Amino acid sequence: MTAPQTLDATVDVVRDYWDAHTLGKQYVKDANLVVGSAEFFEHVRPWMSPFKFPWIMERIDREAKLLGSDGKLLEIGCGMGFASFEFLRRGCHVTATDLTPAAIDLTKRHYEAHNVTADDVRVENVLSLSFASATFDAVWANGVLHHTGNTPRAIQEIRRVLKIGGRAIISHFYRRPSWMFWISRLGRENIEFKSGDPPVTEFLTEAEILSMFDGFEIIETAREHYRALKIARRGVKAALYNFAFRPSYNLLPEQLAKPLAYKFSVTARRKT
Repeated sequence: MTAPQTLDATVDVVRDYWDAHTLGKQYVKDANLVVGSAEFFEHVRPWMSPFKFPWIMERIDREAKLLGSDGKLLEIGCGMGFASFEFLRRGCHVTATDLTPAAIDLTKRHYEAHNVTADDVRVENVLSLSFASATFDAVWANGVLHHTGNTPRAIQEIRRVLKIGGRAIISHFYRRPSWMFWISRLGRENIEFKSGDPPVTEFLTEAEILSMFDGFEIIETAREHYRALKIARRGVKAALYNFAFRPSYNLLPEQLAKPLAYKFSVTARRKT
């Protein structure tokens, strides 16, 4: 019998995968683009969360106003730095972190290309953050925690580094039941990357997600992405998604589609 994989081993596997698959690279259609150039970031920008999903930008606007110019924001899983860039544009203090050196390098180049400066940009593991307790006024994580291998521990580390009254803005968890949960069960072909799915992807019920927020007051929850959007990937599964599933599923009335949303977002305030 194979021994169960340790958490450290899981982190290594997750790091290796995302270091080779920085989110956004799969959307590049121009082979002549120089990765990390200003043109590169402009090319992939329309596909990135704050621009592809309007509710994300609305959330950034809201949270940036609450933070003001003195509040300190920590981003978990910054990727290429598109969300944290929007907070910087709004005058917030930002510390951008990611598990992978590749993402950190691209985030630094993104900021340099647009002449913005963060408080810090560095490699961090959300399961064991190096920051002192009660350091930040807000923590932002977009589509990250369900890929860590230990979502409850990640949430409690976020709680630890938040000040009392600080806000955790988690956009989002993968939700089940949902239309994406069912698609994910249909073989290993990824509908966005050419390689297989990430090594860890948790789909959780809303009750399971909310039970992890011990020591928090839940401020807001939202079911999101209940419509199927076009994807850039080519391949059999992607083609079936784009040209068969997506147009058919999107005919569902909103009252039937919303319960099948595959993203569940939580904003919570640290109580203790």
